[in-house]
Amino acid sequence: MHGDGCADVLLFTTLPFPFQTKTSKKLQLPFVQLFSGSSGRRRKLTAENIDQIFSPYIPSGSLDMLIVCLQGHDLECVITRRRATKCGDFRPARDNQPPRITVNRDLNRYAFLLTLIHEVAHFFVYLETEKSNLFLVRKHRPRPHGKEWKKRFTQLMQPFISLNIFPAEIEKALVSYFENPKASSSSDARLQRLLQGYDPPGQHLRVSEIPDRALFEISSGR
Repeated sequence: MHGDGCADVLLFTTLPFPFQTKTSKKLQLPFVQLFSGSSGRRRKLTAENIDQIFSPYIPSGSLDMLIVCLQGHDLECVITRRRATKCGDFRPARDNQPPRITVNRDLNRYAFLLTLIHEVAHFFVYLETEKSNLFLVRKHRPRPHGKEWKKRFTQLMQPFISLNIFPAEIEKALVSYFENPKASSSSDARLQRLLQGYDPPGQHLRVSEIPDRALFEISSGR
């Protein structure tokens, strides 16, 4: 039913949030320097684009930081329907098309922002390796969730946490999560439960909530 090692499984919903990183250290550069430069292709994201695309889906107070992060970059951003197998993804540039990020529209605002920044971290690692031509050599490409991505994701999330974008209980869980992160955030049962607490009522049902010996059906029909 699931592959993330969690002891308690949710039914009728998509669980995994694709986060992972290592303990973060103090940044050596001012925050704005993390986002300098762009990929140099044809289309550039503007503040207006970013506002139109993401404002309906992200927490209050997070738009300005997101603009600092993405403005001026050649990146296609797509909000998708719910997908059972993933909450978001990143696709490098190919066939004369720019890099693309997608995020599921059904995520609550806090889960959406976390997923978005996860994918943005992939984008920046891609830019860094592309500029050094390492991305063209398969054996030199960074691992999808390797040390480069973990470092970048940590750096990207720090300002959002420091701005108190998240409710206090989620913020505390995030700080703890980034101190000792697992392979994915779904492995952090406390953080997962707190995030799901902001989903619409009745959307989730956990195995632990089903009476002993009761029959139930999962989304695959089993």
